Amino acid sequence: MKYLFSLLAVTLLLTTNSYTQDNNYVPGEIIVMLKYGEPVSRLTNSFGAMGLEVKEPIVEYMNIWLLKFDNNRTGSVTALNEVKKHPSVSVAQFNHYISERSQLMPNDPSFGQQWSLNNTGQSGGTVDADIDAPEAWGLSTSGLTAAGDTIVVAIVDGGFYFNHADLHFWKNWAEIPANGIDDDSNGYIDDVNGWNAVNNNGTIGTDVHGTHCSGIAGAIGNNSYGISGVNWNIQIMGVQGSTSVESVAIRAYGYCLKQRRVYNQTNGLRGAFVVVTSSSFGVDYGQPANFPLWCAFYDSLGNAGILSAGATANLNINIDVQGDIPTACPSDWLISVTNTTNTDAKNSGAAYGLTTIDLGAPGTNVYSTTSTGNFSNLTGTSMATPHVAGAVGFMFSVAPLGWIQQYKANPGPYALQVKQKIMLGVDPKPSMTGTTVSGGRLNLYNSALLMQNITAVNNQNNGIPANFRLFQNYPNPFNPTTMIAFDMPKDGYASLKVFNSLGQEVAVLIDGTIKAGSYQKIFNASSLPSGIYFYKFMTDGFSEVRKMSLIK
Repeated sequence: MKYLFSLLAVTLLLTTNSYTQDNNYVPGEIIVMLKYGEPVSRLTNSFGAMGLEVKEPIVEYMNIWLLKFDNNRTGSVTALNEVKKHPSVSVAQFNHYISERSQLMPNDPSFGQQWSLNNTGQSGGTVDADIDAPEAWGLSTSGLTAAGDTIVVAIVDGGFYFNHADLHFWKNWAEIPANGIDDDSNGYIDDVNGWNAVNNNGTIGTDVHGTHCSGIAGAIGNNSYGISGVNWNIQIMGVQGSTSVESVAIRAYGYCLKQRRVYNQTNGLRGAFVVVTSSSFGVDYGQPANFPLWCAFYDSLGNAGILSAGATANLNINIDVQGDIPTACPSDWLISVTNTTNTDAKNSGAAYGLTTIDLGAPGTNVYSTTSTGNFSNLTGTSMATPHVAGAVGFMFSVAPLGWIQQYKANPGPYALQVKQKIMLGVDPKPSMTGTTVSGGRLNLYNSALLMQNITAVNNQNNGIPANFRLFQNYPNPFNPTTMIAFDMPKDGYASLKVFNSLGQEVAVLIDGTIKAGSYQKIFNASSLPSGIYFYKFMTDGFSEVRKMSLIK
């Protein structure tokens, strides 16, 4: 125990050597940690002239005390410096004030109607059945990455009201409007505001639906007007591509991909830093085998660093069984979204699927921007999806600089890490358990915390983790599904198995040769009883076991 105290004292002492002047402290109070075995009376008796005495013990068994002195006899800085010099003192510091950082509420007058961002029980909802947006805004309200990139969310929809005062649309400043010339040589003429993939020109029509989705993802926040988006300061790229034929949808995605590729190739001088697309259209009962180009395009977007959020069908069907395009597409870079209500129930008219639908997000009676200057409620998986797209954009505003640099060097694999954090950060909900991959509803704050603390690995720009690593499952405890993630730094044999408390094997998640990369696997324990379970990851020269709890 003496060694523990000494070690802590040395550690703390090192931090005090970098002390700088401050004024954020309680006048006349000092916190001290005394050396092991030193009585506090020895210190107080030494400074009777300044009236130093014990106010209260803080952690008495570690010899940490709160002391007070007479500010009329000596200045605070002088008192602290003198106390620090006493031979019985290991560490001394001021007793600083602390402010709470739990939430940041915007001043937008209609924010109170946005239950999806902050559910206080308004309109009969369940308190906290929301994505914890105010908590997340305490982390960031920026529309920029740590490297200074302007974050762009592409909304692929039926049209947009570009003059809405509560929306900040991306503009292609390298293009001269209405001159009939492709000024920036990107293959698109007069694409100042984006692209109309229906008519294949730069003239984009107006549409309530697309404007509503845009506001959910990125309405300007804290501007004393209207509402707040999931992001306060990102830019929305408007792409008109919601139509009755597949070729237009592919053309619309092609525009988003082109702008990001140009940005990548010119190091941000031209193009747009598109990090996610959001689309709220599709083909009910569509089978991926019949739509190879559409499904594959999500891989093309992903390899350039763009995730895609897709709305599932507005039908109460199992997509695993009955199919849907795009949400049954197998691309790793696609996030398939269903609709939850203000009580965290799955909307009765929304589709589901344990292996195809990734998560739920608020989509019922969602208040957002519509026609110029107006706002209204709309319902559907269309409204759930831009919440997720907006969350992806938000993740880039909180990601550390080292990670952003590595993402830009090798965007495809790193984009998948953003999806992983979105999935790991969900709030587990009974309505999503057994009906979605993650078993939960989007939580912006949880995912942002995971993203803020992500570690940039030394991967020599190849997207491969530096070390073997097995992560704690999430959620834990769980019922009945949980996600297990691990890093594989080189190709080879890997085994990921689950055992009960008796050591009996109950599930095999991986058993064979896999490629290097970051993986996540879903463990479904619906057929198992409550109890403690263990999962073991084993590969060449590495083995690790972790514990998890199943509670039914």
